[in-house]
Amino acid sequence: MTETEQRRHFQRIKSLSTNKFWKYMNVLHTRAYTKAENHYQEAMDIVLTPKQKAAVVAKANEIRELWDGMPPITLDATEDAEMRELGV
Repeated sequence: MTETEQRRHFQRIKSLSTNKFWKYMNVLHTRAYTKAENHYQEAMDIVLTPKQKAAVVAKANEIRELWDGMPPITLDATEDAEMRELGV
């Protein structure tokens, strides 16, 4: 991204209302979470057996859902609608 593009993006973010800003942050954090999850999945594919990987994924889902109270997130369902609404 060029410096001019960075400035335009920054100005667009500065112009958002508080509510739209937090929706935008949710989209960015969802993207980052999804990318990190992909990295861990790829690493487990390389290092662990399929049975071990399944156990790790099951435990991670349990921790996320039961301990932290976070339901599963789908990037497609959240990002498109929110980004269109934000105009970003």
